[in-house]
Parts: sequence; structure tokens; C-alpha cells
Amino acid sequence: MGYLPYSCGWQRITSSGAISDSGKPILICGYNTESNSSGAASPYFLNGSSGTGSIAFRGDNSQGAASQSRTVVPSALPVMLSNGCYVSFDADTAAVTAFYILQSVSS
Repeated sequence: MGYLPYSCGWQRITSSGAISDSGKPILICGYNTESNSSGAASPYFLNGSSGTGSIAFRGDNSQGAASQSRTVVPSALPVMLSNGCYVSFDADTAAVTAFYILQSVSS
């Protein structure tokens, strides 16, 4: 049985790390950033399986104050990260929840 159209999974991380299966192609449909008590969170979303991947986009919680969260949908269409998605936290990021679709690859 396949997935329903227009559905996605999610994963919440509380420190820098990979979203879903490390290194596998993934579509990022949106994300939620949670800031700590210091300020607004701005994590990096990298195209890769580690902190050395190229920067795809930077998460934005600029409108959220300290200890708040903000949900963002990057665009009308998901963003493809062909080498996987690694989220690198900045000093003000407490957690990130990513909404994603994992590309199925047949063997």
C-alpha cells in the first residue's frame, strides 16, 4: 500500500543531526523551529549527511522571541535535498521539527 497523496512524515530533533535516513534523498515540506531562552533560532538545513554538507537554506525564527516556536513552509512545493538532510543548530536553537517525504529508491 502506498502513501496518501499530499502527506508527509515528521521528526523532532533537539541537537544537530540528520533528518530521517542519513544520506538518502529527501523532500523537506516545512519545519518548526524552537528557540531557547537566549534568542531567536536560525538553524541551517544542509544537503548532506553531516555538518559538512552544502547549505540548502537557513531556518528562520526571526519573528519569534526567546523561548518561542515558529512553523515555516519553505514554498508551495517541497525542497529536494538529494544527499539527505542534516540540520545544524545555532546557539539559540532548542529544537527543530522537520516535515518530510523520503524518496523511495528501488533496488
